Order: sequence, then structure tokens, then C-alpha cells
Amino acid sequence: MVILYLAAGTVLSLLFVVLLFKGGKYDYMLEPLDSGDFPLKTLYSVGMAWQEIGLFRLRGRLGENLRTDTTLHYSRQYSEFYARVIWAQMLSFGHLSLSVFLVLAGFGSGSLSDFYALTGVVLSVLALYYFGTCTKEKVKKRREECDSEFPNAVSKLALIVNSGATLHDSWEMVAYGKEGTLYDMMKKACMEMKNGKPEVDALHDMGAVINSEEIRKFTSALIQSIERGGGDLPHFLANQSAEIWARRRQNLLQKGEQAASALLMPIAFMFVGIMLIVMSAAIQSF
Repeated sequence: MVILYLAAGTVLSLLFVVLLFKGGKYDYMLEPLDSGDFPLKTLYSVGMAWQEIGLFRLRGRLGENLRTDTTLHYSRQYSEFYARVIWAQMLSFGHLSLSVFLVLAGFGSGSLSDFYALTGVVLSVLALYYFGTCTKEKVKKRREECDSEFPNAVSKLALIVNSGATLHDSWEMVAYGKEGTLYDMMKKACMEMKNGKPEVDALHDMGAVINSEEIRKFTSALIQSIERGGGDLPHFLANQSAEIWARRRQNLLQKGEQAASALLMPIAFMFVGIMLIVMSAAIQSF
């Protein structure tokens, strides 16, 4: 078995080196990637080379999920590129983990050898899972941050519009008035408007990219108000601000109730434990 591990690890390691050189033609595409989001990006050429083989091309449900996540996190324009890069990242780290630990298993003995082989398989699976879901988690985190900042932003927007400013000027004042994920998205919408993108399209795209049901509803209602001429905009924003804060209070109350319910089981276990201690002490006293 040790010889099989060593042979398999050697073949995979040599194949990794061959694919690393073969995929070198993709280095110019990988160079601009952010090292924080894409660690050891020079190794991704292995995954890019794997994708040249029909069996390892990005497709099916995994391909759809990755393209959806990259569309939300980056943009529709670059979604295909980032989806392929993430797939290459998954393949590269999976291949590397399996190669290294199979070689270690080949130099091990007995149960230690099997342990290294199993570790290599587990790490490969974990690499595929982690990098495959990393972008989805980033989108989820951004959505949660935007949701938490949203009521304050709408309140400020309503206040400024009701003071007599136009929607465009109010939006810009709110966007550049504070730092935060939602405010960054609002700044991006401002830049798109300045570059000639229609106001309605910029608002729609912002709601779609954040992927929050509450923010999508708000941007859709705001777009409808703009298309009607914007005469009811101050009243509309004031009502929206009140409704959003009411929903936020309701959500917080629900989360408080859920937290209280979640504490019932630990409290019950503590009560049973205390009763057992008291009963055991009473029994020992007889």
C-alpha cells in the first residue's frame, strides 16, 4: 500500500509541475488578481490547464452557482472570468493537497501512511468546498452589512429630499457622507450616473447586485416614483423610512424571541445537572 501511495503521489506531483508550465500562458490573466482574495494565484495556472480537458470544464449546477455568485460580487461583465478563476483555484489546491499528502503517505509506514493519505483526500475535498463557497459567503456578508446600514441611509435620504434637494444630489450627499458597504454601493451608483448611465438603471443595478429583498423592494418602488415624475418623492421616502424602521424593530423582536428560545435547552440541561448533583449529595448523606 505504501508503494501505491508513493507512486500515486509521484505521478500527481509530476503532473502538477507539467500543468503548471502548460498553464503558464494564463499567467497574464492571473497577474492582476487581488492576492488577498486569491492567495498563491500563480498556482492557478494548473487549474486553468485542467479546464482545457473536457471533463474538467466548468459546467452544470456548479458552473451556474459560481457564475451567479461572481455576477453578484463582481459584475455580469466579468462573471465568466472570475467563475473560471475560482474553478481553477479549486482544482489547483485540490490537486496540490492530494499530491503532497500522498507523497508523505508513501514515506510513512503503517497507520501513519493511511492517515496521511486520508488527510490528503479530506483536504482536497475541503479545498473544493471552501473556495467554491467563498464568493457566496462574501455576497451574503455584504448583503447583511447593507441591510444593517439601510434604515439609516433611507432616513438621511428622506430628510435631505424633504429639505428641498433633488434625488440625485441627496443620493450623492448620503453616499459620500459616511463610510460603509452600502455607502460604497451608493457611491458606485453615483459614478455610473456621472458616466451617463440613466438614474433608473443605476438604482436597479444596485438593488440587484446587493441581492437584498428589502433593498430591491425599495429601489423598485423608488424607480416607480421617479417614472411617475417624482412629485410624491418626499412623501414616499418619509413613508418608506417609517416602514423600514418598523420592519427592523419587528425583526429585532423576532430575533430576541428566537435567542430566548435557543437558551431554553441549555438552561434545562443546567437545571437537570444541578438536580443530579443535589440528589447525589443527598443519597451519599444517607
